[in-house]
Amino acid sequence: MAPAPLSLPAAELIQEVFSCVLYGIYLVTLGMAGRILLTTESGRWRRASEIRWVLVAVSILLFVNTTLDLTMATITLMQAFILYTGPGGPTHVFEHSSGYQTITKSICVVVQSLTGDGFLIYRCWILYNRSKLVLGCGAILWFTNLACATRAIVLLTQASQGLILSSPIQPWMQSFWSLTIAINILATSLIVLRIWLVERENKRYRIGVESTQTHSPPPKSALSRAMRNIVESGMIYTVASILTLGAYTANSNLLYPFSAIELQSVGITFNLILIRGSTTATQQQHSKRDHTLSTSVPFNFRNFYSRTTAETRVPVSLELERATQMSQIDTPYY
Repeated sequence: MAPAPLSLPAAELIQEVFSCVLYGIYLVTLGMAGRILLTTESGRWRRASEIRWVLVAVSILLFVNTTLDLTMATITLMQAFILYTGPGGPTHVFEHSSGYQTITKSICVVVQSLTGDGFLIYRCWILYNRSKLVLGCGAILWFTNLACATRAIVLLTQASQGLILSSPIQPWMQSFWSLTIAINILATSLIVLRIWLVERENKRYRIGVESTQTHSPPPKSALSRAMRNIVESGMIYTVASILTLGAYTANSNLLYPFSAIELQSVGITFNLILIRGSTTATQQQHSKRDHTLSTSVPFNFRNFYSRTTAETRVPVSLELERATQMSQIDTPYY
């Protein structure tokens, strides 16, 4: 006999449990990320000119939005299981809660996802030297996603029952999550590709020096660790979005816990990128205070008074400043 489908009250309770557990993890990572954003390595408070205000603004927005969503979910549960004593029990409250709680929770999920997508597009734009093509393509996808979400929220306010799985809303939210997954995969792939190209370019200058200094395999560079960090963070967000889309497509109440995981994963992955990126940058500074390689590069100086060419080897210092900056891409430098 097939198992009974997950009931709506059970799905709401599971959502609340997941939200509370993940919110606790989020607060811990937020404290660590906030310390990185607001203080230096020595513990001194950063001056206003030293603070990355874009990151601070995104952190505040994610915190307010996540907290608001959890608050609305808690209020809804209290109304369903404690305050309401009429017919139908908690199920009646959840099926007819088309008031401000359901609308606010839906808006919070949309805002959280759009913020994460927008931040990915912004990072990609910065990495590609503020390319208009990258910004234009990303903006088209992002605003299309915003339009789908707006239409879904409008339909939710007009629904007789406050169910986000109702038939008129489903196509719009399926489109929304499909675009979210596409934006995340495309932006993450472009970021990793850019870092990989720089790493391949810098590797040509490192490999000769490292091979003469030691016979052991060279350690992974900061750029390699940055790529791994970005891929892992992107996978967490992408998997959560895929689960949410699958629940929408299957018309399953699992949508509620999956959407809670997705919402919390945006803030957690954002903080983890800051934390792990800062750790990578600190290790890089400690291991190589002076990130400079000195080598000899042949320069040909042609004698214009003869047909002979004199080859002279000139010591050239290859400043790997660009590599150092790129190695901190997961501690966004903008």
